[in-house]
Amino acid sequence: MLLPLKIAWRFLLDKKLQTILVILGIAIGVSVQIFIGLVSQGLEKTLVNKILAYTPHITMYSKSGGFSDWQKEADRIRSNFPEVDAVSPNVNSQAWIKLGKMTIPILIRGFNITDTERLYNVTSAIYEGSSPLNDNEIILGKELAERLGVNVGDEVSILTLGRQTVTMKIVGLYDFGVTKINKAWVITNLTTAQNFIGFGDKVTEIELVINDPFQADVVSDQISSALSGEELALSNWKDQNQLMVSAISGQKIVTLVIQFFIMLATIISIVNILTINVFQKSKQVGILKAMGLTDVSASLVFFYQALILSLVGIAFSLGFLVGFLRGFNRYIVTAQGSPVVNVTVDYRFIVLSILIFFVVSMSTAIFPALRCIKLNPIEVIKNA
Repeated sequence: MLLPLKIAWRFLLDKKLQTILVILGIAIGVSVQIFIGLVSQGLEKTLVNKILAYTPHITMYSKSGGFSDWQKEADRIRSNFPEVDAVSPNVNSQAWIKLGKMTIPILIRGFNITDTERLYNVTSAIYEGSSPLNDNEIILGKELAERLGVNVGDEVSILTLGRQTVTMKIVGLYDFGVTKINKAWVITNLTTAQNFIGFGDKVTEIELVINDPFQADVVSDQISSALSGEELALSNWKDQNQLMVSAISGQKIVTLVIQFFIMLATIISIVNILTINVFQKSKQVGILKAMGLTDVSASLVFFYQALILSLVGIAFSLGFLVGFLRGFNRYIVTAQGSPVVNVTVDYRFIVLSILIFFVVSMSTAIFPALRCIKLNPIEVIKNA
């Protein structure tokens, strides 16, 4: 088996420039294909993270206005649906915050802070003070606190929809990095929110986070079937953002089409060089076959050529890929200096892409190998 390998190596060295160009073509093709795939994955994650930054994947609510047996429903979801990562019961109510002559509309949001960490990560968003653990304690968003001119330890009056006034103490300030939320949400614990609107032990909704956001519609249907009841209703982020979901799906398809044609162009270049080699080296192959080189060994010459070209091309492609990723993360950034698209290295995707290319590229050697087997050494030498 060493003889066909040596012949393959000699054939490639005979046409150094041609061989170098093919290797560069493979390296660029493979690296660009993987790079586009990684950017596509990063773009998808970036878009989904922006959409779901402070949005539950699934929301379960009661058509009558509140859950009275919410603890039972939450426990059933935790027990029966392992794909659900977090279950966060909460109470929401429109209200107004008053300070002096200033009255600002707000949204009271009551959580069990530990339940909602996986969704909103409230604790890490608090930049001053602490979480509202006791009754009548609240935390305000950065922009709302600045507008009111208040600090941790101050007290404000909250006006309910029923025109009742409740005095609450500011124990913390948070910043989610979203001005719209920071201006509107006044966060407190679940009991305070329930007492605030006279809700007893009810909650307005149960928010869910699942391990795969793109399965939100499927999991929502499963939960709906398992917890069937006339008063229960579920919504999910995909149904509420159909235009964005369609755009992400379209972007995936376009990326796959681009990757396919890049691979096709690279494979065609390998087929061309191997086929040309059969014609260019037909005299040498004919002489070698006349000297006793078997058809199998002669065909192996072109399999070894494909192997050498593919392995060297893949090795260079990894170097190009590192350069593409570093350049993209360094130069394609926002005004604040953060990457426009958060591209991460998915080793599983890279290995799978390389394996697919390698298998397909090796299969291209079949065509020149078959042509080589058909070469009649006597005819080749006679016509040389």
